Amino acid sequence: MDIIDAITNRKSATISLGDLARLCGKTGYSELVAEVGRFVGSGLLRPFGKGTNGMFPPLHNRYRICRAEQDVSGLLDEIFRLGPDFNPSGYLADVALYGRHRVLLLQLRDYVRDNGGELGLSMSKNERAYAVWGNEKQLDDSVCRGMLRFTGWDTKLNYYNTPEPFLDYLCNGANTASILILENKDAWFSLRKLFMESGAACKLYGVLFDGLLYGEGNKITRPGALAQYSEEGFSARPSFSYWGDLDHEGISIFMKISEFPVRLFVPGYVAMLGHGRERELGRRETGQAPADRLGEFLGFFDRGCASEIESILASGCYIPQEICNYPRLKAALGAELGAELGAELGAAL
Repeated sequence: MDIIDAITNRKSATISLGDLARLCGKTGYSELVAEVGRFVGSGLLRPFGKGTNGMFPPLHNRYRICRAEQDVSGLLDEIFRLGPDFNPSGYLADVALYGRHRVLLLQLRDYVRDNGGELGLSMSKNERAYAVWGNEKQLDDSVCRGMLRFTGWDTKLNYYNTPEPFLDYLCNGANTASILILENKDAWFSLRKLFMESGAACKLYGVLFDGLLYGEGNKITRPGALAQYSEEGFSARPSFSYWGDLDHEGISIFMKISEFPVRLFVPGYVAMLGHGRERELGRRETGQAPADRLGEFLGFFDRGCASEIESILASGCYIPQEICNYPRLKAALGAELGAELGAELGAAL
């Protein structure tokens, strides 16, 4: 691309002297003066504003780009033939806008004409974009979005957004009923390993779960993320419980999603407190902001546990979810299974 094309293809209406110098690539000031003078003399540029660079001979700090007016007279007949579904009256009132939208609009019109039946079938956003324009990212383009709004097609393409997926493990597939959300990857992976070994739903600290979801820290708090996850692929919306780190960030994560609704997995935190009494606790990161609504979080625990959590946080310490490591989780699941077998045996006797 030569310098003239680089200037005329800029999105802005003006260009700074610094940008001109970079485009011209001139090492000497006299060469830059000559090049800018050539652009001004040809009508490509016009000085903009009163500010100059203070050198001799002076150059303006900014120049307006004078683009040739587009001949749009030949587009009028094409606009008339668009049809009522594509806002021809709007484009007749702004033919220059039609010139900017034209290529994308005609592709859309051809798709509707030749493959309009596909619009009755829902597709993902990128799938629809590729079907219409041959570019899976086209719907992210601002010109395309503007064209769709102008023609009223922004709500007619029948596509759905695809959120970044969560990692999950569902024992009962679409019939999964009770899912435990884990803040951290290691806890999710260890429990997934144990669930896979058992081949069925498991009771963990007295609570039955048949699904595990890796919340990936704050990812689970994205607006609508959990609601959207719960509505895709399940025969009925499952119930959710949350288990994370005992620190300000982990508490804040739960409070942000608690109104979904999500229950707090209190037995998991009680187990963390028990293991925490057996060792010296580490210090949390100094940049961590105090948890919002800490009082509400503490209200899920009895007075003794609430006081212990409050004391740990006040001392600058924390308990990571990883304190409930694989052997401890396995022992917890084994204890539940042993208790159930013992109860069955006692009933039989």
